[in-house]
Amino acid sequence: MPKRLITDAFLQSKPAPGEYWDSRISGLCMRVSPAGRRTWSLRYRPKGSTSFRRLSLGLYPELGIKQARERAESARVDISGGADPAGKITEKKAIEAASKGSFNDLADAYIERYAKAHKKSWAQDDMLLRAHVRPIWGDKASNSITRANAAELLDKIASTSPTSANRVQTVLSKLFNWAVDSGTLSGNPVARMKKRAKEKPKDRILTAGEIQIIWSALDSGISANIAACLRFLLLSGLRPGEAAGAAMNEIKDIANPAKARLEIPAKRMKGDRPHVVPLASMALDIIRGQCANAVKGQDYIFASNFYDRGPIARHSLSQAIRRLIDGLDSDDESAASLKSNPPTPHDFRRTLATGLAALGVVREDRLAVMAHIQSDIHGKHYDHYDRLKEKRAALSLWESHIKSLIGEADQ
Repeated sequence: MPKRLITDAFLQSKPAPGEYWDSRISGLCMRVSPAGRRTWSLRYRPKGSTSFRRLSLGLYPELGIKQARERAESARVDISGGADPAGKITEKKAIEAASKGSFNDLADAYIERYAKAHKKSWAQDDMLLRAHVRPIWGDKASNSITRANAAELLDKIASTSPTSANRVQTVLSKLFNWAVDSGTLSGNPVARMKKRAKEKPKDRILTAGEIQIIWSALDSGISANIAACLRFLLLSGLRPGEAAGAAMNEIKDIANPAKARLEIPAKRMKGDRPHVVPLASMALDIIRGQCANAVKGQDYIFASNFYDRGPIARHSLSQAIRRLIDGLDSDDESAASLKSNPPTPHDFRRTLATGLAALGVVREDRLAVMAHIQSDIHGKHYDHYDRLKEKRAALSLWESHIKSLIGEADQ
């Protein structure tokens, strides 16, 4: 971009169409259209971004060179402090468009502008909206949705799935609160609305017989990647989303069984703290098998079978368990138990935690395996020892127990 000192004399000379960059203020540009329209803009790169944005400053001659430089310099000061003025204008326009559009427009804005930036579980929000809300409200004007509409929708969902109704209500409350805070809507139609179902604390634990049946059933009937992920869940104690999103670059020292581990960054963990998962022998075999079967350029350990090879979706794990259990022969007592009270992927994590306690693993080590943050001040702010050795011993003990259940002798 060649630069020149833009002067009043130059501007009055009616320059040819093109872009003229000021040599005094970096990024300040005068753009002359073929029709002679002259527009000031500032080209800049927001903090943390690799791409440039352009902020419109005004028209000449209404805005002269002196005033244009003052506006550009003021904007540059804000940008150096982390502001993104052009991005803010774009977001404002999107919000204004959503306020005049359909619920689908509002939901799109919520997912893109808020959920993806602030919620690790944004994909779950998106799934719930697509499954339960968009098919009914999608084309409805977002500012016409009433409390009665919301009650009718939630009652319909609750008639077949009370828990899903509660989850949808939570997402809608967050969505409408965001819309109110951003000025898109004037009110939240689900504010202070009672939940459709009273939920009990979950306490589902897999019995020894149920573990045997599920482990064996995973050999057929579902995707190999999903089967591997479900087994890894039972062996690692991770949350379903944390396991499903495990990335190839999180694998460390895979060739060394004594050091092999996953290093999960804070941004992927519920507690916003990094977590190290030692890979005991069975978990390590699963990871090695996934690496051996990975395609070129694959970024995720448990990749989706879709064309983009992104991570498998958390709900795919739940669906796989339901299909697996539906296909069981209920003559067996444990199979009948699975059918009458089907477990969720998160129940695998609870089973591991309970199993470690039964095996005599001390509480501090169990908390470390589960990536639970100590609630006291010392634990929250000062104790950063990762207990890697203790976690490896605990998970190895758990694997020995699993091997005894599924009929594999310890090597």
